[in-house]
Amino acid sequence: MLQSLPAALARQAAADPESPFIFWPEGWNWRWWSWRQAAELAARWSAPLAGLRAGAGVAFAGDAYPQAIVLDLAVQAAGLTAVPLAGLRAGAAGQDLDAGAARQAAAQAGAVAWLEAAAGEARAIRLDGAAAAELENAAGAGPGVLVADGGGGWRRLSPAAVLAAAARVEDAIVAGRVEGAIAAGRVEGAIAATEREILVAGWPLREWPGRVLAAWAVFAGAALVLEDDPARRLGTVRWARPTVFHGSAAEVAALRLHVEAARRPHRWRGWRRLPAPPLGRLRTLFQLPPPAPAEVAFWQARGARLLALPGPGDADQG
Repeated sequence: MLQSLPAALARQAAADPESPFIFWPEGWNWRWWSWRQAAELAARWSAPLAGLRAGAGVAFAGDAYPQAIVLDLAVQAAGLTAVPLAGLRAGAAGQDLDAGAARQAAAQAGAVAWLEAAAGEARAIRLDGAAAAELENAAGAGPGVLVADGGGGWRRLSPAAVLAAAARVEDAIVAGRVEGAIAAGRVEGAIAATEREILVAGWPLREWPGRVLAAWAVFAGAALVLEDDPARRLGTVRWARPTVFHGSAAEVAALRLHVEAARRPHRWRGWRRLPAPPLGRLRTLFQLPPPAPAEVAFWQARGARLLALPGPGDADQG
């Protein structure tokens, strides 16, 4: 039984090492890391954290870029608490940081160290200050993650709570996959669907959507396509043709307009054919806040399910 996301990463790296895990844009090109590469990086980047007390907070730039996903897993693998901070990077690779501002923000968040990666290597910088010392003195409860609580503070979740939330997302996706297979008359697909999931996402790890969906991707072995620019996300969805999408109500509405413009009802010999998934394979959409019934019905009529994303209130605090 899995105990943590680093354990899930190791499982995926052993089972399917060369399959792509994380995709991200770099200029006009898209780059990717395999499960093996991500696991190797996470193991290497956790090494500089040796010596910190169990459960101590380690901050890093937690925007939606590839290094953030691996830094987060490295912190957890070291038995520490991940403190992802948003809005600190200014480059596609995440290295363009105001070092002083980043470390000040990390100390204010209660972290005892700042972790950063550049040129394939990571370094940890110990932080001074009363807040950091207070959190280190209180450490010892084991690893965890911090997510924004919506009121300007943080909420701590245990690895078990994060895994449980990821499992709830997976249960919802599998239920939709089975429902679609049954509707299409594919009993074998309903019993064991093996198509790999692909998620387009762009929320920072400090926000609950970014946290739970990144956790689900690792837990389920899904490919994660990162696009942190909301203006480009719909274009990325058209290119990547994901099986899973998460967005705000406005983003889901924009995607609906695209689907409506691209597809019209078809009839064949007097009967309406079974709905095909939008964009070829989109089966599940998550939205926070919960969607309106009319929106749910629109996607259901097109072979997809629009669901409320499980919230942080559904997870137990660590």
